[in-house]
Amino acid sequence: MKFRKSSSTVAAVLCCMNGLSSTDSFLLGRPQQSPLHIRLRQDTNEQQSTSLNYSSDEFHPSRWTDRKQKRQNRKRFQKNTTQNSSSQGFHKQPYYRNKQQQKSFIRKDTQPSKESEEKKQWLKRNSDEMLLTSPGSLQKGKWHELVSLLKAWSKRSKFDEDAPLYVEQLLQRLTQERVSGNPEAIADTELYNILLDTWACAALFLMPESSETASQRAREILHHFQDSAAVNNNNNNQEDAATIFRPNEQSFSMVFDVVNRIEGPRVTRRLLGWMENLYSTGKNPHAKPSEKYYRILLDSYANSRDDNAGFLAEGLVRHMRATGIVEPDTICYNLAIKAWLRARRGRQSAEHAQQILEEMEAPRDIVTYSSVIAAWGASGMRSHAVDSAEKLLKELMDSDDDMLQPNTVLLNTVMSTWVKSKDIMAPKRTLELLTLMEEPDSKYPPDLISYNTHIHALSQHGSWPGYAQQANDVLDRMEEDYLQGNVSFRPNLFSYNLVIDGWSRSDEPEAAWNAVRVLRRLITSDEKPDPDTYSFNQAFAALAKSQKDGAAAMAVQLLQYMENAHRLKMHKSVRPDVIGYTSVILALTRSQESDSAERAEAILRRMKERYQQGESHMKPNRACFNAVIDCWSKSDKGTLAARKAEALLQEMEELCANGLYKVAPNTYTYNAVLKSWEKSGTRCGGNQAQKHLERMWQLHQDGDSTIAPDDLSFKIVINAISKSESESKAQKALRLLRRMDKLYQSGYENARPNEQTYTTVLSSCAFPAEHSDFKTRRKALDTAIFTLQELQSSGYGHADDVAYATFMQACANLALPPTNQVDGQQQHKEGMLMLREVIRETFKQCCEDGQVGETFLEHLKTAAPHDLYMELLADAMMDRVPGCPAFEVEDCCPVDFKDYRQCDSASELLEQLPYEWRCKALST
Repeated sequence: MKFRKSSSTVAAVLCCMNGLSSTDSFLLGRPQQSPLHIRLRQDTNEQQSTSLNYSSDEFHPSRWTDRKQKRQNRKRFQKNTTQNSSSQGFHKQPYYRNKQQQKSFIRKDTQPSKESEEKKQWLKRNSDEMLLTSPGSLQKGKWHELVSLLKAWSKRSKFDEDAPLYVEQLLQRLTQERVSGNPEAIADTELYNILLDTWACAALFLMPESSETASQRAREILHHFQDSAAVNNNNNNQEDAATIFRPNEQSFSMVFDVVNRIEGPRVTRRLLGWMENLYSTGKNPHAKPSEKYYRILLDSYANSRDDNAGFLAEGLVRHMRATGIVEPDTICYNLAIKAWLRARRGRQSAEHAQQILEEMEAPRDIVTYSSVIAAWGASGMRSHAVDSAEKLLKELMDSDDDMLQPNTVLLNTVMSTWVKSKDIMAPKRTLELLTLMEEPDSKYPPDLISYNTHIHALSQHGSWPGYAQQANDVLDRMEEDYLQGNVSFRPNLFSYNLVIDGWSRSDEPEAAWNAVRVLRRLITSDEKPDPDTYSFNQAFAALAKSQKDGAAAMAVQLLQYMENAHRLKMHKSVRPDVIGYTSVILALTRSQESDSAERAEAILRRMKERYQQGESHMKPNRACFNAVIDCWSKSDKGTLAARKAEALLQEMEELCANGLYKVAPNTYTYNAVLKSWEKSGTRCGGNQAQKHLERMWQLHQDGDSTIAPDDLSFKIVINAISKSESESKAQKALRLLRRMDKLYQSGYENARPNEQTYTTVLSSCAFPAEHSDFKTRRKALDTAIFTLQELQSSGYGHADDVAYATFMQACANLALPPTNQVDGQQQHKEGMLMLREVIRETFKQCCEDGQVGETFLEHLKTAAPHDLYMELLADAMMDRVPGCPAFEVEDCCPVDFKDYRQCDSASELLEQLPYEWRCKALST
């Protein structure tokens, strides 16, 4: 029989068994016919209840964990592995990474030898002959041979998939013999326990595909064994038989264990409830659950990772207190808290764990407090979590009970709670706890977890000055302690990765290079752990943030080394992924080198090629494309950059249409494309930017939630229009501003204008197209005046020094040139009068707002006629020297006062102006 057909064979055998009385129905499958090489002779008219004898002293229920059997399996494995080897040394049992690997090893380890196969054929031959005998024919000890065959099959239950089937058939045959009137044939509790144990071993070791079926079969046999025992005892009316012929503690124990392992805690809970019912109603005193059963179930809840595990575990503890069959002890309460901790319900888990702690009727221990503190750490409540953890720690510190003194694990848990809170005081508090643990007479010496937790706190706040360096110093001290012989402080990969992560968060100039140095220590040293993908990715992130020359080149070199290391299998845990490639592209973008955009696109092309070759982890995402588009938008390639960004956007849309939704463009993507057209320097840049803006709005209207034009989108388009050579660009910019205002007033909050938006419109007015006529310049000037007035009166912000300087630049650039025509002269005169008044009012308002800056003064000198400029500054000097007439201002001014007519620069002139006029200007 082949192993893969075991489940179907089991089903076939179970389905063919039928026809016995209700007393022995627990040995029967469903009433179906199936071709089988063994035909059981059954006489349903003669079937009746049988009396069973009981003897349990010779049977051990948990044979699958028997040490003797393990030793035999190990010796057989050693013999097989050393058969063709000249080495005669001792071979250790391999380390199991998980239960599945352990099961596969046991199946391999317990493969029968040639001698065992011969024995199996002998057993099959004799068992088939025994099963074909007619009921009532096993006289004069013949049935003892049947029992011997049954026990022989049971010894093969770990490595022979036919064992449970033959054991069940032989026990069925023995039952039939008893029904036929043979008083010598006795199927006692020991034989039924052997059957239960055989199915349990099959579920645990032999049938991974049908292990649940085997476990269910063991549970069904136990249920029907209890039911048939009750029927037998009622019919026989014997008190001794009622005590003997029923499932005993071993029966319940082995079935409970296999059901918990295979079918899970929910089925195990029903089985436990049935046992409680049997005991409380007096049907079977052996069914009384002990503390072991409740602990097994609680531990199963805790390890199930079920969202409702905490409720189920806490409910079971309350049920134990209510029934009184077994009072919950400290371990039960700790397992219930553990179940809440692993349920991952945040605040709810922490509050329930705290409630269990407060309601405990059993003595508390240090594990109880550690579990509750860990629950608070995982609650996500940050400040409240650390307050609760510190409160519990203080309670233990003040306790006189020696059993409740803090240990290393508990202090590590408190430190971890601080780290998870992300509080700025976490590095300071973890250092205090670590210092407490490092005291010479400390009862709780630090371990590797203690130092890693403190490094984690420092790394988490690496952006604060000095914290990344402190984390690096702690790592150096751990390495020194290890070199001096303290093996327990040897840094692991997590230690190094934390330090690299801290440097990646730091803003120090040498942060990126320090991160690379730590990574190089992992790469070059044989005594240190091998780096993994995360180590390289954090170094890439540090280089992507660095503004130092050579950061991009270093990132590219590291990426090449990473690819070679993965190809040559130099580091088993190193594999380039999308995150690393994206970080290298960002480093190239920040470098702003002449060929950075081409190199970034080449990296993206390499990613796509590797993904097409079957490397699923290299599947490009939106961040990769956005980084390359952003790199093109920041380059100085003009129209080429804009076309490249546009092509990448089109590729993203095509990939999204083909089902790769993670590559779908978003608002950032379109803004980068808009930026590329803004910097293109072409005549059509503004029109192309407007086209993409309209595309964004249409997609947003169609229901695409990832694309929504924001104030930055409108600002970029307005800026692109201002750089174009369109004569009506000022009016176009104002129309976009009006559109933003209308959208915001209608409820679209992303389009809210701000000071920068108005300033961009003023910039479009300040730079008219070449060869603009009088009418065009006048319209642009009117637009600038209207825009500034609206900004001053609107609720979107206040005009700052940049807005006033841009408006004054517009006045300077839009000044109407003189003409020889009579009508033109009149218009020029009226325009200059109007302009003088506008400049005067703007200067006055700028002074009142405190926004007078150097740039404003420079443009004022250019825009205002000389006499107006001198007049405005003379007024300023009079304000500087109160009570002095204008013609005597030079005689009344202070010693350090410098005449505005002698100021060579705007900065010198700005220093002579009243402070109130320039107090809010950012350029001062």
